[in-house]
Amino acid sequence: MKLTYDHDRWEANAGYGPLHISREEQAGYKPYELFVSAITGCLGEVLIQVCRKKQITYQELAILPRVTREGALNKITCIHFDFTFKGIEVSDEQLEKVIKLAMRNCSMMQSVIGSIKMIFSHERI
Repeated sequence: MKLTYDHDRWEANAGYGPLHISREEQAGYKPYELFVSAITGCLGEVLIQVCRKKQITYQELAILPRVTREGALNKITCIHFDFTFKGIEVSDEQLEKVIKLAMRNCSMMQSVIGSIKMIFSHERI
């Protein structure tokens, strides 16, 4: 991946296509949005794999990351992952175990653990 700066934004040329990064919302994704999306996407992919291996099925899965930022640098200090499952039929205890297992096996999350507090909640619809 190579990043180049042009017209108030960075462009990353990755395998999927160009990705625009900027402090300005109209020019591209904000860096913290990409950071949180990367962690959340990684966690979601690992969670899907864990559910498949444990033969846990569901109709839909959504993750809403809520970010806490503090200090002069607006540093990310906490990410609260709110999982919403539709059509899942396991106990809350099993569901929490699966989420915790996914969190332990998510490489993006493990890269920042200790620097950023990671918590979760879940609901069924």
